[in-house]
Amino acid sequence: MYQQTALEDPESKRDPPAHWQLFAKGAGQCEYQGFDTWTDAEKEMWREGKLRCKWGIGQVSIRLPVANTLTYVALVYGYLPFVIPIWWAIWSGVSYMRVGKPQFFPFFGLCIAGSFALVNELVTKQICKRTLPASLTARPPEAVCKHPGMPSGHVMNAFTLMVWVFLEAALDNLVHLEWLVAILLVLGPVPWARVYNKDHTVPQVLASACIASVMGCIAFYIRKTHFPHHPMPWEWYAVSDGVKNPYEPEFT
Repeated sequence: MYQQTALEDPESKRDPPAHWQLFAKGAGQCEYQGFDTWTDAEKEMWREGKLRCKWGIGQVSIRLPVANTLTYVALVYGYLPFVIPIWWAIWSGVSYMRVGKPQFFPFFGLCIAGSFALVNELVTKQICKRTLPASLTARPPEAVCKHPGMPSGHVMNAFTLMVWVFLEAALDNLVHLEWLVAILLVLGPVPWARVYNKDHTVPQVLASACIASVMGCIAFYIRKTHFPHHPMPWEWYAVSDGVKNPYEPEFT
């Protein structure tokens, strides 16, 4: 006998995702986004089976299943601004346990990351939130994090560290070109990743990159004038012998 239920799509009986968060709702730190806050396009993708759920981890939106290789790459770059300071913290801790003091390079980098991130959260973001229109500060509607996105903390941290380390390598007495390329490849694409993953808008990442570039220059100046004569990683790990730099600046 003909049964109507045999023609029904089993996927249509799925329950839409219900919201859950470990911290504040909309913070995107550890959050499972509810179906009611999805965009219409995302809801349609869910009905078609192309999008199962959305997570916000560390203000990085993770949409499952991951759509393609570029999305995987964007997710990796989204976490590099966290991974590098964590790596430096471990490096500093290990060197402290071994020789009684932390290795200067990772410890100074960790101080930069922490202090400038604090300035960004307590000063820069607050100024932007109070003075700029919502059209500039609002994140894309697809982002799990709903907090204001001007400026981008990920881009600020990544570009501050990138500019500082790049200047250190480019203005040293011996320039190792492989290090310059590596620095740009590791941290340079972070703004693209944040836009591609729909966690920030183009104006937000561009403004963040500009502000962070200034911060990176300040960090370089502080290191050169207040903490000179410390070894850098390219003095230990280098593929080439380096190129003599006739334009090495002198700080007094």
